[in-house]
Amino acid sequence: MPQIQDSRYLGGVNEITIITTIKRGRTPEGVMTYKQRLQSVLESVLNRELKGIPTPIRLVQTIHFARWVIWTEPSSGEDKLIFTSNYDGSMWQYLRDFSTLIADDMDRVWNNCVGYPEQGCRDFDAFWHYVKAHQVETTAFYAAIPDETLLERQALRRFKLNFDAFMAQWQADDRLNKGDDFRKAFDLFVLNNQSYLNS
Repeated sequence: MPQIQDSRYLGGVNEITIITTIKRGRTPEGVMTYKQRLQSVLESVLNRELKGIPTPIRLVQTIHFARWVIWTEPSSGEDKLIFTSNYDGSMWQYLRDFSTLIADDMDRVWNNCVGYPEQGCRDFDAFWHYVKAHQVETTAFYAAIPDETLLERQALRRFKLNFDAFMAQWQADDRLNKGDDFRKAFDLFVLNNQSYLNS
């Protein structure tokens, strides 16, 4: 059994890399191989993202990025599924979100791999052990903004959009020279946008 690895952690950002073996042969339906079925699932996710259609993985609001790669190992000819991700918070909570928020979708992916729990990731203990058994050590890890969570960045982006709209309205109305009116409006703007500043 592989040695259990701890994820690398920078500030509030964590990482994970998992490599699993894709099952050989055909699925129980007999129409596709496990590799073909997995490719179909992942292509569906990618196509939806490209078209701007929300995918279930967006329900996990701590994900900075997630990537699945199907790769054939030259020496053995085995097909592997490589999963890498950066996310906010602990690995336990991240995987728990998979189990509680997007279990069916994760099962559609990893059910094509050897040793995946029979009850899927809703059986969280079994899923946790499966992931830990297939996690590989990350040698180097970089996070551009390690001390800022994804939710904080999104809140700041919304604040900036609101601020830009506020300033554009005042500039369009040519009221910036009315100091007292502007100060009162700006104080009200800050009051109404406290949730973004304090998130």
